Amino acid sequence: MRSKLIMRFLIIVAAVASTNVWAVGSKGNWSVSPYLGLYHPTLKLLNKGEFLSPYVGTADLIDQFGNTNNVTVPIIYRNPLPQLNPGAMGGLEFQWRINDKNALLIGGANWEASSSATAPGLFPIQGAFESVISQRKGDISFTEFYLGWRHNLIHKPKHHDFYFSFSLHDVFDVGYREDFSVLFLSGPPRSFRKSMVVQSRATGLLLLQGGGGGEWFINDWFSLGAEADYAFGLKSIKLGNGNLTTDFQSTDNLALELPLIQNAAGVMQYKLERGDKYRDLKLNFEGWKALLKATIYY
Repeated sequence: MRSKLIMRFLIIVAAVASTNVWAVGSKGNWSVSPYLGLYHPTLKLLNKGEFLSPYVGTADLIDQFGNTNNVTVPIIYRNPLPQLNPGAMGGLEFQWRINDKNALLIGGANWEASSSATAPGLFPIQGAFESVISQRKGDISFTEFYLGWRHNLIHKPKHHDFYFSFSLHDVFDVGYREDFSVLFLSGPPRSFRKSMVVQSRATGLLLLQGGGGGEWFINDWFSLGAEADYAFGLKSIKLGNGNLTTDFQSTDNLALELPLIQNAAGVMQYKLERGDKYRDLKLNFEGWKALLKATIYY
């Protein structure tokens, strides 16, 4: 995922950098600001829903002579994920100063966050329950472009600016990946590992963001700044385009219902914590941001 994020960031840099052609013939002042920070969206149905979903199913047991004896037992295996911490965000912002008080903004960024958990337990495989250590990990990311406006509340030339800003963000290429693997510690499959990977994607989400910050000039053309923002989700987004990759086989005598599946309509659904039914996974990216910026004026 990290290599994909780097590629996306390079695409954003190339696309946004092309906008500096607007500056030709303009009397405004342009600047470019690479920035890094943290973003913590709510993602309630992920943090408090899908992350708590169990693996539910049935297993056919085999006796010492290799016969199933028609013994099928229900199973429920839990390895809940902790809620996501604030994820890393990196981006690039161009600014066209209309005057000393106002400026237009255009930019783009990538964001990613992950959660992981490890748990011991018993897991059925090839007709018997074996001791295992399971690992579960969820990774979520997106790319965004935005347009906005900035207003300087306090402007002291060549010294500092304090401002507030508003922007409209188009979030696309939302991706979620969940990995689940079990390492067997007993029985014939001892030291072997089996895994499942579920991936899904979505696009087309709008966020309205407001915030404020300050910048302090090191010299005439360079400044350092800090900014805090809050993004409001105009709607939730549903994941789709689900894909499952697994090395579990039919000979493992196991039928599993995963925490995350794609229904007949192409929408990703998560299993409720009690393990009896599925519900649409709707994601709301409303949340706060804290950013550090370095700005170059030209």
